[in-house]
This record gives sequence, C-alpha cells and structure tokens, in this order.
Amino acid sequence: MDYVPRHTMERALRRLGRRALADRLHAMRALADVRGVRYLDDRGRARTIDVALKPWILTSDQLFCFHWVAQLLSDALLRLAHLHARVPAVRQVVRFEPERERWMRLAAHPRSRPLAVIGRLDSTAIYDHADWRAAFRMLEPNAVGVGGVHYAPTGCAITLDVLGDVLAAALPGRALTATPDPRQLLMEELEAVAARLRRPLRGLALIENTDFTTGTDEFQELARYFRRLGLSVVVADPRELRLAGGRLYAGRTPVDLLYRDSELAEFIEMERRGAKLTALRQAIREGRLISGLAWEFDQKSAWEIFTDARYTGAFTREQRRLFREHLLWTRLVREERVSDPQGRLVDLPAYIRRHQSRLVLKPNTLFGGEGVLIGSEVSRREWERGLGTALRACPAPSRPTAPAGQAGGDGRQGKERYVVQERAAIPTDTFPSLTERGSVTWQERCVVSGFFFSSTGVGLVGRFSGQSIVNVSRGGGLIPALWVH
Repeated sequence: MDYVPRHTMERALRRLGRRALADRLHAMRALADVRGVRYLDDRGRARTIDVALKPWILTSDQLFCFHWVAQLLSDALLRLAHLHARVPAVRQVVRFEPERERWMRLAAHPRSRPLAVIGRLDSTAIYDHADWRAAFRMLEPNAVGVGGVHYAPTGCAITLDVLGDVLAAALPGRALTATPDPRQLLMEELEAVAARLRRPLRGLALIENTDFTTGTDEFQELARYFRRLGLSVVVADPRELRLAGGRLYAGRTPVDLLYRDSELAEFIEMERRGAKLTALRQAIREGRLISGLAWEFDQKSAWEIFTDARYTGAFTREQRRLFREHLLWTRLVREERVSDPQGRLVDLPAYIRRHQSRLVLKPNTLFGGEGVLIGSEVSRREWERGLGTALRACPAPSRPTAPAGQAGGDGRQGKERYVVQERAAIPTDTFPSLTERGSVTWQERCVVSGFFFSSTGVGLVGRFSGQSIVNVSRGGGLIPALWVH
C-alpha cells in the first residue's frame, strides 16, 4: 500500500483515553511555546500556534510524487520569465509596474544568474486515502518570504517527542522520521550559491522589514539554527545593509549571502520614503539574494498562463498534464473576453457574476488570506463590491507593457490586482483538541498542504482551521508531517 489509512493514527490516539489525550495536548502546547512556535497579533502580542496532536504520515511514494510536482511547477515559473519577455499578452497577466521593472533589470545582470529559491506551493493534498495521487489541486505559488521554515520541523520534533510511543504502536517495525527539513533545504541552497559564486560562506543576513511587527515570528529561531551550524548570522532590516571596503555588511557584521522575508514591493516602498538600498541592489546584481528577483513571477495570475490553452506550447508534456489535472482555473480580473474552464470564450465580468457560488476572488500578490472572497460564503452585494474593486484595479491597458527588466510607464506603483479562481474542494480531517474547561473533544477542521521547495528538494507543512480560508494568521494551526520509511 502506498499510503497510511486515516484510521491508523485515529485508533492509536483514541486508545489512549481522554485523560491521557489531554496530558499529551498540554505537552504539545507547552513545547510549542518554549520552542518558538508563535504568531504576533496586531497588538504585537505573542500567540502560541496550535500543533495538531494527530500528524500526517507520508510514504516514500508520496514524498517522491510531490517532489516531482514541485519541480515541474518551479520550472514552469522560470519558463514563465522567458515567455513574459517575448509575449505582450503574458505581460498583461503577470505584470510588473515600472518601479518593479527597474529592479527586475538588476536580476538580468550576468553575475546574478544563480536562481536560488526557497518557496512554498499551497495545495489541497492529503495523504490518508487511496485517491491521493489524483484528488489534489494546487492553489497558488509563493516563492518569496515563505512562512513555516522553522515551524514545520519544530512541529515534527514536538510530535516525535510527545507521541513516540503511540507512533511505534501504530506502525510497528516501521522507521518514522520528520519529512525533509526546510531549514536544511535552505542551508543546501546557501552552500550551492556560495559554491557557484566561488566565495566562502561564513556570514548570513536574514533580512526582514522591521516596520512590520506582526505575523509569523521565525527569523530569530532560524538565526539560532544556523549559528549552531557554524555560520555568523544576523537578523537585519534591508536598510541596515551597507558596503565598506568592497564587502557587504548588515550593521557591523560582514555577510556573504542574504535570505529575505521581504517582497520587492517592500523594497520599493522603502526607497519612496527616502531609504538608500545601494548595498541591497549590489547584492542582487551579484546573485547573493535568496530567493532571487526572478522568483517575483510567483503571482497568483501565473496560474492563468498555465491554464490557458494559448500558451501550452511553452511547457513540457509533463507540465501540461499537471496543469490540466491539478491546477485550478484562474484568470486575472479585467474587462476582457477569456477562456472559461471548458475553453469557451466568455466575457469575464459576466462569467464571474453568473458563477459566484463556485468561484473565489483573491488579491494577486497578498498573502495570509487577506482580501479573499469565497463566492458561496458571501452575499451578492459583497460579491459585486469585491468584483467592482477588482475591475477598478485593472483598467484596460492603453499601450503594451514592457518586459520585466525594461524601463517604461509613468513610474507609479499600481493598485493591488485580483484574480478569480475556481473554488477548490478544501478537505477536512478530525483532530483531538482541548475545550476551555480542559476536556478533550474531536473536532473537524479544514486542512491544506504547503510544499516547501528549493532547487533540489521538497519539504511539507500542513495547516488546519475552523474556517475554509486556512491560514495561521487567521487563527489556524500546524499539522506535523512525518515520513514512514
């Protein structure tokens, strides 16, 4: 059998009894707290993120399958960059405003060729049923500043500590470990970039925008991890980078490479406010930024290019099959005729109005579930308001857009655009949890997968929530993903 059935873990946990389950749930919460699995709310208060007591268990077949899926999609995102340069219609769908275009030109510098990446691909994949290969859908890409790099392996370690005896009883004679560690994927990426650039890897800056004081809180924990591996590591704001004597510094610390949590739009906003990012620009020219600017093509609207028959010739046979079977129909919202899921040309705004119940509106580049409207869960009035906002953000172009890396336009940053996407069937699972009185109840939750990917490997983090928009920022929790050998 190439999967572990759901009842395997559920039976093992239920056999513990409610008191023992409560003790283990308290232990999970305590370890998550001391090991830095936390989220900062809008007031800057730390909240310990729930870690599910019932882990996902993947087989080797499943890990290898999704490694292949991640490779196909990451390669498609790189192919999109070449298509973007050649085809004006693609530049209208995956668009870079003039300020971004000027930054993207830095990534075209010959010395910036190493295409380093740590990204995440979100999916509806679950693993405890026979149809796991066919049933999943890929939701969206995220190749910059991905969350969970610390949380995912820490959740696995907590689970192995708290549930080691239960796992051994449920899967006797089977070796069980964490799924590949995204921190190790990042370390391997750092070493590969340093080798390609023929420079030593001694110092690393984890750069994040310190204007933001809420959200995931992983960089300090990541810094501790890399220090244990022998690197000199500093967490710094991009505005703290400087050049001195031909070397790159973060504050007073010399660094060789940068790993970013910030998107390009944040760098642009910093410069608008008067910041000098000369050192960051130089690091990008030299290929020392991970993920590189080439991965700014991770907009949700990329799914339109992958699911539109006009562009199939740009991709391999395996990629086309993946797109056809596992990608959700997605279109950038605009006043235009486009192909619908059956390939028929339709007026897009009219189609969105007519099929509200099976569609979702999403901001094209925002994350954390911000601004998402699920058609079946909102009123007609709310849907019309959201559609109006989306249409105003993407007026009909008056002239062709320049390829990324070429100057053009009036220099202003555009409004956040929206995509419309076929609504995915979000799977559910049941997990033991503590009530306010400290007793144990089994609750059904919506679940999604996040596949970490680098240039060579893949990892996994699961998330669960009581809402259909599954995100840690909206009160969701983490599902550890273990690997049975």
